[in-house]
Amino acid sequence: MSFDNPGVLPVLALLFPLILVAILHYRKGRPVLGLFLSSGPSVSPNTDTDREDSAGGSFRGNGREKLRLRYFCSVFFFLIFIASLIIALAEPHWGYRQVPEFRRGEDVVLAFDLSRSMDVRDAFSPEGSLSRFDRAVALARELADDMTRRTGEVRFAVAVGKGMGILALPLTDDAEAILGFLEGLSLSTVTGRGTNLESLMAAATGAFREDFPTWRRIILFSDGEGLSGSFAAAVEKAKKAEIRISAVGMGTVTGGPVPLDQGYLLGEDGLPVYSFLREEMLRNAAEDTGGVYLPGNREDAAVLLAEQIVLRSGEGMVPGFKTEPENRRHIFILLAIGALGMTKLSEKRRRNGTL
Repeated sequence: MSFDNPGVLPVLALLFPLILVAILHYRKGRPVLGLFLSSGPSVSPNTDTDREDSAGGSFRGNGREKLRLRYFCSVFFFLIFIASLIIALAEPHWGYRQVPEFRRGEDVVLAFDLSRSMDVRDAFSPEGSLSRFDRAVALARELADDMTRRTGEVRFAVAVGKGMGILALPLTDDAEAILGFLEGLSLSTVTGRGTNLESLMAAATGAFREDFPTWRRIILFSDGEGLSGSFAAAVEKAKKAEIRISAVGMGTVTGGPVPLDQGYLLGEDGLPVYSFLREEMLRNAAEDTGGVYLPGNREDAAVLLAEQIVLRSGEGMVPGFKTEPENRRHIFILLAIGALGMTKLSEKRRRNGTL
């Protein structure tokens, strides 16, 4: 269970002083309760005295127990009434439902991992070839140039990340703006250290607008190496938001040394630190969200990515479905109404029993 308005839930703490007040009220009213019950049938001076005493004692005992039970029932249902109202105000929901909607076109966020390992030239590459990052930018430029020339409606955005992720270019259908930004993109665009793919994915997910229903896709260019954050958590959020992830694995499983301005990054043993492609993690992210995984060293990678992008604007508004949480507030409203009715019924019977 989760809540849209969890700030209301601390009010549930008020139930504890209410319980305390109910206990004190019961203890204070117990002598009065005994006074009412003691006015039972009078004792006549005859041979049936013992039997009448016995009957009177039984009456007082049974009456006291019934009134005590009705009092506690009244308190119990009143507490249920208060708790149900508070939970209803917190907007509880669990489970999901499919809701029809109409989507048009495709929004694509190009997400670039700018960590130091993306500067690696892997062992398979000939001397002087592109680094992982340069290859990623080349693929993105080819893809954007191809897609913006089509008749269908497509918008691109760019998110970049290193120690943290930022949305560098909001969604736009301006081809010149997209290609111009990619031309100037470099590993130094974002300062910081380390790799946080969760933050990068969060920035990419934030590019989509809820008031503009489209088919949504994130194309992630990364070697999959992360030093902080939870990539799995970011993938799960994208999946719930109906966002497909197409992952492009940059690098190779054999890896390559991480370069510095002078030489290579060295480990504690004095040897160069190698960076490897985490292919399985990227592949799982794509499969879990309905996207595709492609090795970045494929010559036709950009063409295959273009084929995966669903361009539907030429068909007009296309019916689809979105998944949204199932609001369960009405259950607790009905529970509160029922509890209030039981409270009033218990109080009425209790008053009748004491008069």
